Amino acid sequence: MAKKSSSHSLAVSELRSGSTSLLPPSHVILKGEDGEQYARILDQVTRSVSPTDIIEEFWVRDVTDLLWEVLRLRRLKGSLLQAATRQGLITVLEPLADYIKARLLADGWFCGDQQAKQETDELLNEAGLSFDVVLAEGLAAKLSDIERIDRMIAGAEARRNAVVREISRHRDAVAARLARASETIEEAEFAEVSSNNHHAAGPHDQQP
Repeated sequence: MAKKSSSHSLAVSELRSGSTSLLPPSHVILKGEDGEQYARILDQVTRSVSPTDIIEEFWVRDVTDLLWEVLRLRRLKGSLLQAATRQGLITVLEPLADYIKARLLADGWFCGDQQAKQETDELLNEAGLSFDVVLAEGLAAKLSDIERIDRMIAGAEARRNAVVREISRHRDAVAARLARASETIEEAEFAEVSSNNHHAAGPHDQQP
């Protein structure tokens, strides 16, 4: 029995210190993603929230997982836009040069080749176009996909905010229960002290 009590005390101590060792490992990290970055985010969220019980421990994990999901979606959105911009550049350059040259210039532009960038700028300037046209072309080609990713980001952020509100409500409820318990104990102690004082005074202390 003593050993069980000691283990329980250790578990409570770990929870109060913000440890997440009692929770199962997260499966939100995909192959190729940075597990150390996830661990840093989890540590920062844990330190910020300072969970006080197992319920808040799970909520901290939920917030971290949702943050990770949002970061992944934003990263994928950026990669999608970059790929779309490359295709947009080919689409814009093709009428100004042959397809093979347009593709070579686009490849060189995205590889940082200065000669390719200079030739691309010259072709765009001669046609009275700016690079915004390229960006618009790429965006238009992937607009439905980007809108879908934006909705996924908004959904993940809404779920994260809901968890944060639950943590706040949970703590408010705990604080309210503690306040009621404190008032009850205080009233009981005051009543006991008053009763003891009354009996201690006795009849001989009463005024005629």
